[in-house]
Amino acid sequence: MSALQPGIYKGFELYPLVFSRVFAHSKAHPRYAEGYDVAVRISRPGAEAGTQGSRVFRLQLENAVSDFGMARNAAYQRGRDIIDGKVDGESVDDL
Repeated sequence: MSALQPGIYKGFELYPLVFSRVFAHSKAHPRYAEGYDVAVRISRPGAEAGTQGSRVFRLQLENAVSDFGMARNAAYQRGRDIIDGKVDGESVDDL
């Protein structure tokens, strides 16, 4: 997993979290499944990970993102969309 530098958006810190997709078995897997899974940690400034002022939101993707930069950008965008209230069932109102 790679935790990158935070971005700031509307008073929240956005930490993109990019994970290499791990396979449970050494069996062959489809090439389109290789790449990265994505999450974003949204925090109030100064909040520690795992505290009430911080939460991780994982993107539910059927296929992995093939490029690290695209995965990072997807994490930032998802964080902005959650803060803006564009993602059903996800909110930062209680942070």
